[in-house]
Amino acid sequence: MAPPPAAPGPPPRLAGLTQPIVFLDTETGGRDPRRHPLLTVGLVTLTPAGEVTRPLHLRVRHDTYDVEEEAMAVNGIDLTAHHAQAQPPEAVADAIRAYAAKEGRVMLGGHNFGFDLGFLRPLLPDLGSVFRRGQVDTKVTAQFLIHAGLLPRKVGTALDDLAAHFGITYQAHDALEDARATAEVYAACLRRVRSPQG
Repeated sequence: MAPPPAAPGPPPRLAGLTQPIVFLDTETGGRDPRRHPLLTVGLVTLTPAGEVTRPLHLRVRHDTYDVEEEAMAVNGIDLTAHHAQAQPPEAVADAIRAYAAKEGRVMLGGHNFGFDLGFLRPLLPDLGSVFRRGQVDTKVTAQFLIHAGLLPRKVGTALDDLAAHFGITYQAHDALEDARATAEVYAACLRRVRSPQG
């Protein structure tokens, strides 16, 4: 009689990753951080062991909301419910600082991350002292892997395409879900280039 199958173990360690990375995503009321509000921030931590931990979803309250219909149709946020549950920007910034402090000064990551950073920097003007300088961007990482021949060109670099390619399911356009999927995509990319010896 065959022995029962072994219980699945933890994911393989991510060779070369020596510190956690905090992955972050935002949902906003439009594309212009000078005009449109930052609405939600999602954070997760990717550990060197390849685990995605410490999910945190924050909602940002504003006195007024100058939003684009198209953006709200994409993110599906009900502003009345959002406002009732949200915190002032200062409290959200403090929550992000507290989150980061538990990991130490580590790197931030995201997908097409320049967009998120445009909204994050006004909220967190001390970003460079809260997190390490330099960020991980899974869009850029995927483009590199395509150029290196380690990902098929047809996969593309959109987060939903990469998630589908790696078998990652998530609810798109939710800041916490997008942050989690981005962390899992990055882990999958690292495993794709992991050396046979490591």
